[in-house]
Amino acid sequence: MRVIQILIYLTFFTAVAYSQEYKKEQLDSLYNAFMEIHNTQDNSVESSENIKCTFGIVNQLIRNIDNYPEQQKQLLKSLLERPIKQKSIVSPENKFRIHYDLTGSEAPNYNLLLSADENAIQVAVAADSAYNFEVNFLGYPPPPADNGDGGDNLYDIYITSAMGSYGFTQPETSLGNQKYTSYIEIHYSFKNFYTEGLAAAKVTVAHEFHHAIQVGNYSADKFDVDPFFYEMTSTAMEEFVYDDVNDYYAYMPHYFNATNRIFNSFRSGTTDGYDIAIWNIFLQNKFGYGIIKKQWELLPNTSALAAIQSSLTDENTSFGQELNEFGIWTFFTKYRAMPGKYFEEAADYPLVRLSITGYTPNSPVSITNIKATSNNFLAFINSSVTPRDTLVVIITNSDYATAIDSASKNFNFEYTLASDSSEGSVMLTNNYFAKFSVDQPNFWSVSEVLNNQVVRQNGTIIIIIPASEELFAYPNPFYYNKIYNNDCNCIKIAADSKGEADANFNVYTPAMELVYSATIPFDITGKILKWDIRKVLNTKLASGVYIYVTKIGSETSAGKLVIFNE
Repeated sequence: MRVIQILIYLTFFTAVAYSQEYKKEQLDSLYNAFMEIHNTQDNSVESSENIKCTFGIVNQLIRNIDNYPEQQKQLLKSLLERPIKQKSIVSPENKFRIHYDLTGSEAPNYNLLLSADENAIQVAVAADSAYNFEVNFLGYPPPPADNGDGGDNLYDIYITSAMGSYGFTQPETSLGNQKYTSYIEIHYSFKNFYTEGLAAAKVTVAHEFHHAIQVGNYSADKFDVDPFFYEMTSTAMEEFVYDDVNDYYAYMPHYFNATNRIFNSFRSGTTDGYDIAIWNIFLQNKFGYGIIKKQWELLPNTSALAAIQSSLTDENTSFGQELNEFGIWTFFTKYRAMPGKYFEEAADYPLVRLSITGYTPNSPVSITNIKATSNNFLAFINSSVTPRDTLVVIITNSDYATAIDSASKNFNFEYTLASDSSEGSVMLTNNYFAKFSVDQPNFWSVSEVLNNQVVRQNGTIIIIIPASEELFAYPNPFYYNKIYNNDCNCIKIAADSKGEADANFNVYTPAMELVYSATIPFDITGKILKWDIRKVLNTKLASGVYIYVTKIGSETSAGKLVIFNE
């Protein structure tokens, strides 16, 4: 498969720091990979084998061309020259020059009912739309002028075979500081691609135009270090500019089946980078488009992951916190999708892969070989209740420094789910308590979803108390500075003793920190527990919402209580 061959090459080269000179064997691999795709331009392959974007291989070849022997260098230069086409037109908004053939195998035929001229005009209109969105609306600087190459200083798009890919952006003349002029080639028909015709042309122009912005204004050289970031951004830009096309759906299953990889992965034989465009869609939903632009502004002087962390710090959050929430968003897809929450198109997204285990209370589950900057989904199935419970744990590692410097390093953790509280555990619901054990906990975040309801998000408990199980307290809210006209001037909790003399009574903060625990006897009616909050606590509780839990025999119930420390 051609896509595998190209990605093998890319992985081989991105292991080399961009400041280092490529070795002979690496240059040979690059040369052979380029010649392979250049000589195999038949577009009649199945869609699963279509190459998304050959920007990476062309980018690195051009920046290393002077390191080749003279004969190879001259051959490569001839193959990398701008295409010569029969005609060109200027886009309606005077931003682009579209070069194409009127006749022959590469004449544009996205719509067979249109002439080559009419098809080219459609590309020109699509390019203007991409420019208006990415430059005029989002505020990215346009690609630099090319000093008249292509006929004038308009940005040039060539309709060609695109070496069998959707398209590519070709860096051309170095401007210094890692920046280059460039031009774009896109495929002439997209026949048998995942997305075909004019729809494919639209998203390809949006994708490649952002590559032109990247290499012209930020850094072409950093592709060697952070290729995932270039492709993630350009693929997300397809959705931002042309929301109705959705070519990025083709790559998503790869990520949803392997969320436990490092976030900045770009491996051979995969669609790494393209498949995680939804991360930028997630960021845009939460923080707006500007956060992605801010990351690009930071990129020339830092790594992509560090730029992501820095941009999130400015939003008073962190990469770890957002990656964990991103895990929640990716869980609620397909039949789990919730209209109005999470991804707008979640119902069309694949399901994330879960690691499923049975539920044995108080039995620790040890997981090894965890990668830095990964999301890990662990599902506990409790078949002892009817209907059965499914508790999904989303465990996130956010150690981006390790992902950059030691990508192969493994971590491990231990997660224990129980039906009763124990030292170090956190109450998720009335019936489930969790304990998470790991070295360097600052690099970890945990969320849980019980029967498709989030019960803890990144350490914060989201209380779900079914009406049938909720206790009632009076007075609620409780004010320390008031005297209540009941027989104890205290808090009374309605509960059925069911023949028991007393109940285990626990009070927690919203973060599930235990603030009070005791065994309290029932009153003479067997229906009321009395909590004399003023006498049993040495200090007043802070104002806020508290969760109280009673265990009577084998049954556990809970309720909420508001306290004002006034």
